[in-house]
Amino acid sequence: MKIFLFSALCIAMAVAMPYDVVEYEDGQQYYAVPVSREKRQTQWGLNQGGAGISHTGNIFDNSNHRLDGTASAAKNWGSHGIRPDQFGGRLDYSHKPSGSSAFIGADRTRGYGTDLNVGGKYNIHQSKNFGVDLTGQYGRHFGGPGGTGRPNYGVFLNANGRF
Repeated sequence: MKIFLFSALCIAMAVAMPYDVVEYEDGQQYYAVPVSREKRQTQWGLNQGGAGISHTGNIFDNSNHRLDGTASAAKNWGSHGIRPDQFGGRLDYSHKPSGSSAFIGADRTRGYGTDLNVGGKYNIHQSKNFGVDLTGQYGRHFGGPGGTGRPNYGVFLNANGRF
């Protein structure tokens, strides 16, 4: 059932894409598919404890807004099965004109629960030699052997200057 729904979603997305038809002099027709190249980065690593992979890429970018996403997974050598032991994701948003930003991320470890983190930065003042911003962050652990933990949060006023 899941493969059917996934296939139907892929077909619907392909049909909804705007294609231009190009016809050559000999009568052959071709679909011109728009291509957009974005910087994407895949990292992987192996060590004595296991293997991990993460992929980061830009989801949306224009003159005012930028949205980036990251997905990651890791597998410990000593665990059973082929499912990943840890997996997670993160979204990062930036408002370019103001320099403000926000993020949300979650990491799930099988048998130990989920960590959720949310944060943001508001740029109060920025000049060539001086900047002030307000940042806030919230994190909490859910589930696992220790149960749901207490929230961890904070709000900070940051200033920096170049002399």
